[in-house]
Amino acid sequence: MTDLNTRKARFSLAHITAVATYADCQVIEPTVDRGSVDGILLGPTGWRDLIRFQAKSTARNIASNGYVRFPLDAGDYENMRNAGAPFILIVVLLPDDETQWLAQTDNETCLRYSGYWISLEGRPARSNTSTITIPIPMSNIFSSDQLSVLMTKALAGETL
Repeated sequence: MTDLNTRKARFSLAHITAVATYADCQVIEPTVDRGSVDGILLGPTGWRDLIRFQAKSTARNIASNGYVRFPLDAGDYENMRNAGAPFILIVVLLPDDETQWLAQTDNETCLRYSGYWISLEGRPARSNTSTITIPIPMSNIFSSDQLSVLMTKALAGETL
């Protein structure tokens, strides 16, 4: 059996893929992680509308007062804020108990809890050398509807 962190990473990508598929987008996973890119979201028009993403997941309770506060590696922060192209951080929250991540019946498959996104484009440089806590508004739920809006903005060259 793979280690817990690997299962969390794969589960977050499964969550992102399910949301993207429903939004008529594709998820492309590079074979090598370069520049903090875990994947690329392609919109319905293909390579003209794309958003790079970094996927994270955690079972820790990091949500409070309307924000998910995620400790991001400082190197990833720098890569994402200076990307020069649409790039989002997606953090998928998971139940503490791994047996609760997924529920299945004859009628449904349920992935628990939710993912949240944020763009770090244009953020200021930070002097931290290890991690930077990123507050993500819980209104930025990674949903098909929000992904469609993000794709429209990416295609138009707008800031996410």
